[in-house]
Amino acid sequence: MAAADASRRRSSSVVVIGAVGALSLAVAGCSGQDDRSVTAYCVDRDERNSSGAYQVVDEDRCDHRDSDSGGSGGGYYGGYHYYYGGTPRSGYVSGGSLTRPRDVTIQTQRGVTIQRGGAGGRDGSGGIGG
Repeated sequence: MAAADASRRRSSSVVVIGAVGALSLAVAGCSGQDDRSVTAYCVDRDERNSSGAYQVVDEDRCDHRDSDSGGSGGGYYGGYHYYYGGTPRSGYVSGGSLTRPRDVTIQTQRGVTIQRGGAGGRDGSGGIGG
C-alpha cells in the first residue's frame, strides 16, 4: 500500500506542476505582444553613408511632440527625423524604417517613451500626449 500512496503523490505533483507550467506559458504568451518595443534614433535625412545608413544625431533635434500626437511625420523636424528600429554602427543606423510602426512601444536612445504600444492606446494610435 505504501508504494501505491507514493505513486499517487508523485502523479498529483506532476499534474500540479504541469498545470502551473502551462498557465505560466499562457500568461507569458498573452502579455508578449504588449512588450514589443522599438528604439527611435534621431537621424539627419540628408546624411547617409556609402551603404545607405542614416547618420544618427542628438535626439534633441527631433520633435517628440509630433511623434507623440500621432502626427503624420512621426517626429520629423527640419532635416531630422526619427528612424525606427535598425542597428546602429559607428554613428549610423540601418535596417529600420522612417515610417513609425504601430502597436509597439517606441523609446528614444535616452529612454524617453514617445509611443506606447499594445492594448489601450488612444484612438488606435498608441500615442501619448498631444
